[in-house]
Amino acid sequence: LPEFIGDEEEAKEHLGETKTWVKVLRQLRWLDYIVDSSELTEKLLEALGFVPPDMQSEIIAALPDIVSDADGGQVSRVLALMLKEAPELTLPILETLGSLECSPALLLDARNSIVTHLVSAEPLDLPVMIKFLLQSGPADSSPATIQRIRRRLDMDSILLVSRQPSKSSTAHTNNDGQAPDVLIFDVITTSLRTHKHLRDAWLKIISTDEDKIGPQTTLDIVVLLVLHQVSTYTKRVESVLRAKIDTVSSGAVAYTPMVMDSVVSRFPAVFAAHFPALLSVSSWLVRTSPLGSQGARVASAMLVAAFSTMGMLQRQEIALELAVHIGSGNANEIDTASRIFLDLAQKHPWQLRPFAVYIKGLLDYVDNLTIEHMRVIFDALGIMSTLSSSNGEAGGSDDSMFNDLYIFVRKQLSSVYPRYNRIGIVGTVSLLRQLGTGSPSALGNQQNTLGSASGASSSTQAPQVNIQALRRAVQLLEMLMDSAKHQSWAFISMTYDELAHIVETKGLHIQLLTWLHENVSSTFASQFLADPEQLLERYQMSQPPFVALSLDKEEPTVLDILNHNNDAIELGLHQAVKRSTASMRSPALTRRLRGSLLACLPALLRLIQVCEKALGDGTLGDIDALLVCGIYMIPSITTNTYATDKTQFTIANDAENDCSMIISEDALASTDEDSRRELVAQLSTWSPELRRILCSSLYVAANWIRETINAFADQTSVEIRSKVLVRVNQLAKIENDLAVLATTLNGTVYEFSPIAAGLVPEVSDTPVLRNNTGTVAGASAGSAVRFGGSSMDVDPRQEDATGTLDTEHQQSGFKIDMGGLLLSQDDTRKLVDGGCLSQAASAAGNLVDGTNKKRGVKRKSANASGQTMALDSFAKSPQQYLRELSFSAFGVLNLGISQQSETDDAAADMAPNIGSALDVHGLNLVLRELGSVVGSKLVRHSEKARGFANKASSGAATLRNLATFGSNISGCSANELMASLLPILPALLKYLAGCLAKRAHLSNDIADNELLKHVSVYGYLVTGVDDEQSVSVVGSCIDTLLQIISSVVYWDGLQGKFSQDSDSMLVSVLGILAEHGLHTDHEELAELEAEDLARRAFDYLLGLADLVASTSRVLLLLRMLVAVRNFVPLCEQRIEVQTMSFARREQTMDGVISNLARRILSNEWADSEELKPSDLEYVINSHIMRSPHNRLQLIYKYATMTLFGFVSGTGTMDNDQDGSGGGEHARLSRSTFATYYKATIQALGLAIKTINLPLLSGQEVIAFSERVGESWLALTKMTQSIDNTMQRSVLLVALRGSFQLVDLFIKDILPLLDSYFLTYRDNVLTVFSRVQKSTRILQNICNHSKVAKDVRLQAAVPQMKRKLEQLVFQVVALMENNDCSEAINLGNLKHRDIRGQVVGSQIPRSQHYESDEDESDQEEEMNLGIEPQVSEAEEEEEQTHKSKGSTRGAGARKGRNTTAAAVGAGRMPAGAKKVAYVAERKRQLQSRIRRRLSQKSAKETKQHEESDQEDE
Repeated sequence: LPEFIGDEEEAKEHLGETKTWVKVLRQLRWLDYIVDSSELTEKLLEALGFVPPDMQSEIIAALPDIVSDADGGQVSRVLALMLKEAPELTLPILETLGSLECSPALLLDARNSIVTHLVSAEPLDLPVMIKFLLQSGPADSSPATIQRIRRRLDMDSILLVSRQPSKSSTAHTNNDGQAPDVLIFDVITTSLRTHKHLRDAWLKIISTDEDKIGPQTTLDIVVLLVLHQVSTYTKRVESVLRAKIDTVSSGAVAYTPMVMDSVVSRFPAVFAAHFPALLSVSSWLVRTSPLGSQGARVASAMLVAAFSTMGMLQRQEIALELAVHIGSGNANEIDTASRIFLDLAQKHPWQLRPFAVYIKGLLDYVDNLTIEHMRVIFDALGIMSTLSSSNGEAGGSDDSMFNDLYIFVRKQLSSVYPRYNRIGIVGTVSLLRQLGTGSPSALGNQQNTLGSASGASSSTQAPQVNIQALRRAVQLLEMLMDSAKHQSWAFISMTYDELAHIVETKGLHIQLLTWLHENVSSTFASQFLADPEQLLERYQMSQPPFVALSLDKEEPTVLDILNHNNDAIELGLHQAVKRSTASMRSPALTRRLRGSLLACLPALLRLIQVCEKALGDGTLGDIDALLVCGIYMIPSITTNTYATDKTQFTIANDAENDCSMIISEDALASTDEDSRRELVAQLSTWSPELRRILCSSLYVAANWIRETINAFADQTSVEIRSKVLVRVNQLAKIENDLAVLATTLNGTVYEFSPIAAGLVPEVSDTPVLRNNTGTVAGASAGSAVRFGGSSMDVDPRQEDATGTLDTEHQQSGFKIDMGGLLLSQDDTRKLVDGGCLSQAASAAGNLVDGTNKKRGVKRKSANASGQTMALDSFAKSPQQYLRELSFSAFGVLNLGISQQSETDDAAADMAPNIGSALDVHGLNLVLRELGSVVGSKLVRHSEKARGFANKASSGAATLRNLATFGSNISGCSANELMASLLPILPALLKYLAGCLAKRAHLSNDIADNELLKHVSVYGYLVTGVDDEQSVSVVGSCIDTLLQIISSVVYWDGLQGKFSQDSDSMLVSVLGILAEHGLHTDHEELAELEAEDLARRAFDYLLGLADLVASTSRVLLLLRMLVAVRNFVPLCEQRIEVQTMSFARREQTMDGVISNLARRILSNEWADSEELKPSDLEYVINSHIMRSPHNRLQLIYKYATMTLFGFVSGTGTMDNDQDGSGGGEHARLSRSTFATYYKATIQALGLAIKTINLPLLSGQEVIAFSERVGESWLALTKMTQSIDNTMQRSVLLVALRGSFQLVDLFIKDILPLLDSYFLTYRDNVLTVFSRVQKSTRILQNICNHSKVAKDVRLQAAVPQMKRKLEQLVFQVVALMENNDCSEAINLGNLKHRDIRGQVVGSQIPRSQHYESDEDESDQEEEMNLGIEPQVSEAEEEEEQTHKSKGSTRGAGARKGRNTTAAAVGAGRMPAGAKKVAYVAERKRQLQSRIRRRLSQKSAKETKQHEESDQEDE
């Protein structure tokens, strides 16, 4: 070979010829006969010392084909030495070592050398090195190998090196053009799929890894994706992923959205190769993660990163998968998928647009989605459909998507079904918004501020748009308003609400916004506002009108509700107060719209105020008169006069009987409760017609006040803020009066219904039919309103106005210049001013003429009527018909208390100055609204409702605010809600303190409680408590406040590693709670450690338990304490607590929680409130598992004393109220026994799970196992003693709980008992004996399921029997391992009933076995303190015989030195067949056991031999 080294060989290489020495080596391969193989091997190895590297590589690669098997060891040793000295030859050496037989010691040395060179190796060498490391080692060394790979393989460095430019384009890729990172993960994937021990080891390492996020994270994530594709590992991988995503339990090693986005973005080729696995995991997270949870955010990050970095095929799969999720029918799945789709549309609109056809296909089924989901989908489609328009390319071929959406929304707007009208409104306004801002990315840059002034003002900064896009936006608005002419006033109200929602949360172009504001403002003033002179002229009155609810006597502006009250029109009230009708137009010229014009009033005010804020930097100085103006609701007529022909009302001549005078000024909202009660009693005596009119007026007034509070609550003026507080107090009283009056009309022909009155949008799907002239069918022209000289009539010239896509407009009338775009004022205002609000108001209720019903209409009407019947009446549930309070309105809780001092003196000085503070009724109203919002958003994952939002459920989901269409709160996320809730959380705690102080004062609670003295400082905040009804309102406020605080503290979104970051929501919440505790130094809070801050918050909540005086409230506090405790899991750990004294243990957080749970169980609070089974189970579990002492001892006490004492009969078995546990367990009764039993057996399983048995000594393990066996036996024995009334529920719990106990016993306890069997033989046998008796009873329960014919019980039997059989095999294997195989004999179980008595059809067994078992059972029962029960016959499941060579224990009887667990039940054949069956069964079991033991022995022998060779 040395002769062929030189320039001549190099020249051959350049000419493409094969080198001579390569030909020589090829001739030496696969020779049939070698004379002296050892000498040939020596020559080849000698040549390796002086030949060039390329020749060395060829020689090493040819060695397996040349040398004989006998020389393989010599070659392996030389190559292993070269592996250390020549790292550049790593690849051929490893390939050759894989083909040769190597000793374990040599492979270990080679693996150590490879691990050393992992950091400095070439990227293309790493795949071979990783493959050798994973596939060459034994199974027991795989965990250590994987750990070394994870710590030394830096994928970021490999990626950086592979991306650096080099001389050759293929320097960092293999021959196939694959990058090193892809090859590395391919090798890992192949190894995992072919070696089970690698899968188990890597998954276990990931699940127990506590290292911070680092280079190993990419490896772990890819491994989890690969294992998720293995069907047998899917569930385990999902459990690990769920734990890793949960940042509370994982902390620094959590897979946050940022981590997942970074990993997928940096290694797109790797994840593209494993794209099916990535898509599968992401889809699983989307399906199973609640809205706004960490899992949903992780799924979003993964899919968005994959979409941005991968190719067309992967993007298509992502878009298709999102479409499948949106159409799945699961509410959480739809919400998460639609938001991901919107995120993609915002960040990558051009890349997503080719696949929008998948989502566009869902438009045919969009009526099954909620309004929030519709908005998200239409926003995403609107972004993609307006891309060409925003770039100035309108009119091209790319406009097809916009045209499709335009046709779709126009079709929905023209539908006769209200639900399709809602879809059309949402879609049209969404397209309008996209065209009106001009930037598709602007949607993602606008922040949802929940109606704050800052968010509104930001909408004026919209980017410039092209003229064509703005022209299209105006045309869409024209189409929307023109469609309203043919629908209803509720349709117009929904349109205004949706426009206000868009302006408030996302913004519009300033020119379009200005134009919209000018039109709606002028229309609003002309239709709804008036001064006293105008009222005198309008109603032909001789005296000034009496106005109600005015806050400023000098303010001339009046809100005229009466002018558009449909009830007053129908009942002829207008004819009584109006004498001039000459100017009324002919009925033939009047077109009637359904519903009432008053339905538009709140929505119109909302649109005006959001436009005003957007254009005026958040101020409402120009419309502040709307806050204080009075309301004209009813004219001056007598209270008791009404003619039967509905045309005669009597004008009042005296103030005593004047309706208008009675409710004028502040009479409806008087602070004197006695006066208000007298007024309500007087109103209840009015005629039903007047009460119906007054209900309509009060309903409109309540919604008006709600919108004024929403508008002005965020203003900074002190005067305005005080007026807002007054309005809140008035609102509470008005709504209460309205509910009382509505109740008096309930069930009569005059029953008040906002839907029937046309004051809220319809929820039914009843179609509206029209005649040839466009008039609503069934609408009587004679019943339409005709006011003289009013602008309520329709201009005939506007009858044919329609919204089109024409780009040419008539240039007539006054014109406004909008950045170069000329728009005709007449052409556009005909829709906003004339086409909508100049329509005639109509009477409510007439929807479809009975003569025009068709077959399809009848079917739809039937469905709609069924849905409408699900709605509660207004008198029963008024809140769902009222406008919602926006989140800015909840800021009233901060008004008046933000600047107050914490001291008693300062509070006493400040209290008299609060002239307009919230009274208890206003506070209750605001808290009720806030609690409803918080309860629907900040929910636990387990409480999330799942299922498709069909027509019925969709309607039920929006029943809370039927009057508010474009709700900002319903569309916000939980994180946004939480961010807005934090500023008012201190005020909530102060009001809670004030309510508790007021309750203690009213109940004469003078206990010497330090916290009570502390909260008494805030007692002045709760005013207006002067009667029994107000006292109950205080209790309602306390309940609502605790629910809100509980939702905040117990929310899953408070996740993340506890840090002192001031921006952390968790730190903010705990800081606010700690600040209101006793002895809190506010300057000290900023310096507190995590544990101290959590303990301060914990102590504050704990102190409230003695003040709330209600079991349900204490239960809420218990849940909050557990949540705060879970925020700091590393504080007061179990090992640390065990070293404390008894008194200090009681003071730990777990000790305090356990003690509070004990107090709840002892029924310490006097209300004696019954707890739900789930709540009682939670309390018992908290008492046991949070105990700072021996939990297992407490479980044993529950099993043998509390529960068994109740069953054994101390006279309490027949008492359904008192429990046998006395005062400590006063809630234990016949009705709660099953709950106690379930909580105890589950606590026993948790005790086994949570303890770290391998860290215990042998004696501690044995003691623990004995106590587990005793507790388990006591729990199962109870099932034989309970009566039939409790049996059904208890048996199912016993079977399910015991299944978990058997599984834990096999996996956790039995292996340790095997290790300590020879040392603690008698103790282990005692454990087996008790477990055996428990399994016998479980077999009896399985037999009883057939007798009882309980389907649920029978469903749990098969898996229980399989688990018991597995226990038998494991116990027999344990005896084999300890040379006691002949000491155990497997028998067959006799068929017994639930009481343990042998079924008569079974063949009796020998008497001496039964007597032995009887004595053994009775001895065991005596040791447990259980009264033995004598049965007529005994069972023998497994006979125990004398063990050869084993020593008997003290007191053990002959032939009973060991036992085993139970096996199989059922009837056996009679006579000789039975003997043969038993023998065959025994032979099969023993054969299987011996086969397993022989395999294990052979494996151990091989491992010992390898170990000996390594030692040599």
